[in-house]
Amino acid sequence: MKKDQIIYDEMRSLSPYYLTLSGIYLAIVTIVCCALGGNYSLPIGAVYGIVLGALNFFLLGRAAQAAITKQTSKSAQTYMNIMYCLRYLGLFALLTVAALVPFINLIAAVIPLFFVRIAITIREIIKERAKRSDKKEE
Repeated sequence: MKKDQIIYDEMRSLSPYYLTLSGIYLAIVTIVCCALGGNYSLPIGAVYGIVLGALNFFLLGRAAQAAITKQTSKSAQTYMNIMYCLRYLGLFALLTVAALVPFINLIAAVIPLFFVRIAITIREIIKERAKRSDKKEE
């Protein structure tokens, strides 16, 4: 198995849910943008946040996969803690940029950061329902 195959498989299984949430969010933001008379900072912020959320999830997967290769559980824990801090410092820096530039709406950029967690929850609920329906058919 390729080194990053687990990450790509997880992202591939999560992408339909994440893309659906992102599409709905972009549609809502676009409608609000039109209603406010063309405030383009909203959709730009939404796209910015969607990209940040996907990147954050990808980097989390890379860190988890690298932590598995560590010699001891203590070194894996230390590595994950360091990567956690670095990811969130990076997110903070990128959101600070969004707050400082006038063409990115910060609130519209922050909301999509929760989409990965929501997509994971939806996927697990659907898997659980599928398991229950398979058991009922037997």
